[in-house]
Amino acid sequence: MYGKFIGLDIGRDTTKVILIRRGFRDLEVVQSLTLKSEFFNQNNIHNLRSAFSENSLPTNEVATAIPFEPISIKVIQFPFVEPKKIDQVYGFELENVSTFDPDDKVHGYHLVKRGNNAEALVCMFEKDHMKDLLDMCRVEGIDPKIVTYGPVAMAALESYMPKERPLIIIDIGATRIDFSVFDGGGIRRARSTSKAGDLVTESISKILGATYDDAESIKREGLVGDYANIVQESLNTVLGEIKKTIKFFEMELKEDIKTVLLSGGMSLMPGISDYLKGMLDKEVRQIFIPELGLSSPTLVQSFALALYGSALKRSGLNFRKGEYQYTGSDEELKKKFIMPSVLLAIILILLLYRHGSSYFELKDRVDRIEKEIEANVKEAFPDIKVIPKPVEFLESEFNKINGKLELVQGVVGKTPPLEVLKDVSLSIPSGINLTVDEIDFENDKTVRIIGSCDSYQEVANIEKALAESGKFEKVNRDSTNPSVNNTIKFQVSLVVK
Repeated sequence: MYGKFIGLDIGRDTTKVILIRRGFRDLEVVQSLTLKSEFFNQNNIHNLRSAFSENSLPTNEVATAIPFEPISIKVIQFPFVEPKKIDQVYGFELENVSTFDPDDKVHGYHLVKRGNNAEALVCMFEKDHMKDLLDMCRVEGIDPKIVTYGPVAMAALESYMPKERPLIIIDIGATRIDFSVFDGGGIRRARSTSKAGDLVTESISKILGATYDDAESIKREGLVGDYANIVQESLNTVLGEIKKTIKFFEMELKEDIKTVLLSGGMSLMPGISDYLKGMLDKEVRQIFIPELGLSSPTLVQSFALALYGSALKRSGLNFRKGEYQYTGSDEELKKKFIMPSVLLAIILILLLYRHGSSYFELKDRVDRIEKEIEANVKEAFPDIKVIPKPVEFLESEFNKINGKLELVQGVVGKTPPLEVLKDVSLSIPSGINLTVDEIDFENDKTVRIIGSCDSYQEVANIEKALAESGKFEKVNRDSTNPSVNNTIKFQVSLVVK
């Protein structure tokens, strides 16, 4: 999914919000916020609502994770990788391996492909966990499109991870530790435990007879302060849980985990990386994401949620299904694509008129298309009550704004882009299976087209047809390369007359 998307990481003490913008080739962190968590403090219930409103953040293009520990995580293996087939048998397989009635729980899976086989990481929560999360979000005016499991969302960070595998991301928060294991094929296993930072604080408080707040301050001094021995002793429960989890994953993978990446609030504790490195006998360091900089350890899960949600495919984990199906309207998306869709419909009508064997043969089809265009026009121009000739009206409106409309970012062409697109479309020979990925107006004369065909010969035919069309001064094929699915990807540059 392209455009803006939000990752919402809900914690007990703080909530992190990351707004990203995804393009065809680039990714940008637009904004990051760290807020006091209102979800566990009813006296400050409108904190998040105010933040979204004041910063004009979209309230539905949001991915978040259930902020509770799952009741079950299973791995189901399949001898095929097609999501459609897996959907057909997933329910039966889950019933066979589960000690719960799946209908009484909220569950979903993240599909991990392994050659010709697949593994489904199945996560299961109580229905109350999902209901509580959605209720809290709705109080804040937020309707998340994606609800997933935080450690699985870390799968979106695959390209940021070191090449040496297997590795494990350990996110240590106040109430939960999340584990995400990666091997050469991506994320492989995930787990959560409630034996986390609060236990360390409570242990320090008990040993010293100090208040919880004082013990928390001592914990933040870490393993290099005056109370280093006390802090180290208080870490035993957390350390034991980390050791046990790593050992379990190594037995499953039949490989030693080589690298440990730390994130979460406790990863900022002075001396914690060196301490765990000695205790685990592994390479241990804080996680680092270039887009997040020094804030990586605390913002990484919200960043991962934004990436995971914005690129979610059928094989991804989203609990917004069934009785929790996302039903919000995508008004922002409609507004974004209404004008391109209307212009595309106009081009289609022009092609029908020009290439139709007979006006009367195509009249019924044209009438239907004109009705669709009229509906789109009325939606785009609600103040105009009567539009007798929608095509002519749109062409008139297009001529008025042609000097301002940017069909491609940063380009305002002197030659109307619609005319160029029409010339290109009319020049393409019939019978060619062409997919256009990108049309870029580099300046007022030069157009770059990126697409794919079934063969090198089809690319050559397209190049020849464009050159012989008489519409362009120059036609250059910049590149031709094999692509996925046995297609040929190409790039052609055109100079408009």
